[in-house]
Amino acid sequence: MKPADKMFLFAILSLMFMSLVVVYSASAFWSELKFQNPAYLLRSHLFKVLTGIVLIFVIAKIDYHKYQKYALHLLVISGFLLIVAMGQRVIIKGASRWIHLGIFSFEPSEIARIAILFFVAAYLAENFGKLDDYKSLFHPIAATGIITILIVLQPNFSTALMILAVVGVLFVAGGVRKRHLAVLVLIAVVIGGGVMMLQSYRVARVESWLHHGSGNYQVHQSIIGFGNGGILGVGPGNSKQRNLFLPESYGDFIYSIIGEEYGLWGSVLVMLIFLFLAFRGTAIAKRAPDRFGFLLTTGITSAICLYAFINAGVAIGLFPATGLPMPFISYGGTAMIVNSIAVGVLLNVSKQIPDAAESEAADRKVKEVRKPVVKNNDPVVGRIYS
Repeated sequence: MKPADKMFLFAILSLMFMSLVVVYSASAFWSELKFQNPAYLLRSHLFKVLTGIVLIFVIAKIDYHKYQKYALHLLVISGFLLIVAMGQRVIIKGASRWIHLGIFSFEPSEIARIAILFFVAAYLAENFGKLDDYKSLFHPIAATGIITILIVLQPNFSTALMILAVVGVLFVAGGVRKRHLAVLVLIAVVIGGGVMMLQSYRVARVESWLHHGSGNYQVHQSIIGFGNGGILGVGPGNSKQRNLFLPESYGDFIYSIIGEEYGLWGSVLVMLIFLFLAFRGTAIAKRAPDRFGFLLTTGITSAICLYAFINAGVAIGLFPATGLPMPFISYGGTAMIVNSIAVGVLLNVSKQIPDAAESEAADRKVKEVRKPVVKNNDPVVGRIYS
């Protein structure tokens, strides 16, 4: 078996090691104030980063085809965990999103967003020849609907929207008809808009963002941080916004601390790394040995990069505040662990990419055996695999 894609792995490890420096700087003031130890949160984050690195290398050794067999089991378990989280009714920041097990806690919605990715990828891969019939989409649509409803009830509207976005990407890549996609997007927009309107704080957040109101305090402070940083930044450890001016400075708004301390060049460098991951992940997906590997890699790459670009957009005021972390950089355990597992899966796919001769032979076989399905002049999108 070939080695894993070293360039993708190097980019991920760069983000993880970068996070140690940035999280320490962003959390030092708060850690000193609350725990009398400026490195208190850093030690916790270091443990999570090291655990994530170990998981990347361990998961990269496991054949990704195993997940196709157990995708439904993982989905059911994740749904059960979401129900348990709501049943515990441990409210933190107005939501019951965590399961607490004594000395540690975790966020089941992070597990659910990967579980639904595995399930939809497996289903689309197994039913590729049937996707021209809209009835064949019932199972992935129903599964996605159930999971997103459970997450919205926590409430966690932003994560539910991201799940819908990633599933949408999988539908496009998986070969779902364009007119079916258009109908599904319309339904999602109507239902999503209705759900958003049910909670006044969501409406207020959007209105404040649109009109630059006082309810946008975090975003205002975040933008001030970027302004302080200018082109070159104020230097590592010299952020002023971390001194309780910017809430969640080591979590959801850590990108602002990067902009303040490392300036425009630092914040652009982070985005370039994620852009590189997007291109590299796409290249791995195109060369994946089968349709399931193609869809898995597409979904994982999309999830990581969408989270990063949305997080950065919130930090500079392009989007309303969402509460989504910056992958591999923000402080947080469950997201770091789940994203590390996902990267391990992607790297295993890269290890099984056939060499040029094998790929050319496989392409010839595909052209001989299977043609794209076209009915009523409605093209099918997505790559064709045997």
